[in-house]
Amino acid sequence: MKKYVGLVIVGVLLFTLSLGCIPVMAQGDNKEAEPVTLKLAVESAVGTPGELSGQDFKRIVEEKSEGQIRIDYYPAGQLGTGDDLTEALQAGSVDMTWRVLDWYSTFEKGWNILLLGFLFKDEDHFRAFLESEKHSEFKENLIEKVGLRIVADNGIGAPRVVVAKKPVTSPIDMQGMNMRVPGIEMYQKTWRAVGVNIVSIPWGEAYMALSQGIADALESPLGSIYGMKFHEAAKNISLTNHLYSLYVMAINDTSFQRLSGDLQQILIESAEEAGELYVQYDKESVMIRKQEMIDEGVNFIENPDIEAFQNKLSNVAEELEKEGMWPTGLYGYIQGLK
Repeated sequence: MKKYVGLVIVGVLLFTLSLGCIPVMAQGDNKEAEPVTLKLAVESAVGTPGELSGQDFKRIVEEKSEGQIRIDYYPAGQLGTGDDLTEALQAGSVDMTWRVLDWYSTFEKGWNILLLGFLFKDEDHFRAFLESEKHSEFKENLIEKVGLRIVADNGIGAPRVVVAKKPVTSPIDMQGMNMRVPGIEMYQKTWRAVGVNIVSIPWGEAYMALSQGIADALESPLGSIYGMKFHEAAKNISLTNHLYSLYVMAINDTSFQRLSGDLQQILIESAEEAGELYVQYDKESVMIRKQEMIDEGVNFIENPDIEAFQNKLSNVAEELEKEGMWPTGLYGYIQGLK
């Protein structure tokens, strides 16, 4: 009898101990489910399309993941700008960035070609490149070379256009024109091929140069013209759309791999939604400013002869390709996407 009672007591004790283990295991599970916090750096000023869509990304990804992903959001260059921010992203002190693709062409020379003016016939042609195997290859190269992953690349912004004293419909209209062009090699080669005389003027002095006749024209992002008041000094804006701007969401691949497969997919979907909202904000802003400029007497040339401009650039593209500016055959590949 005593032996039986002893066995019962031992059984009760073992059962009690097993119950006591349950909270410990649950705590361990909770620890594994702790939210992943990612630092997102945005260079754009507060209230601009780039910054607003960055806010949207934070909201969307936190909602979709039900709090499993948290975004620490740093707009307006708080965590650095330019190459400094790229280095921080590589080092992992910043997990994600939302800014233009240009900053990553240092690591993938195939993207250098995007600085050549009049590369694309129109936005649909540009989108065809973004959906191409070559662009996918370049993105894979970025992961392999420097551990940076682009999770969304659909933030197509307003293109660059020509602001001039007289209407510009084709290269013929620009022969011998004094034009302010940024000191970027590819930009300057583009416009020399068109036939302009390049004048070197700081961006901040460009309005005065137009007003005083030092420059007859300049090229500018469409969304920057109103704020810089260029339309007051030169009343013709030609929608040459010679360069397209592209916002991309990049993440340090080590940070990306910390996420489960489900959370990786949520992050990608959220970034793509933010890209769509960026495009919406940017187009709305440009449309408002465009109407205001029309009301102030600005003449918009909606359909310049893009093909004529492209013909001027074909020889330049071949020379740059021979010099190794981008992979051999890339220019022909892109032209074949039309």
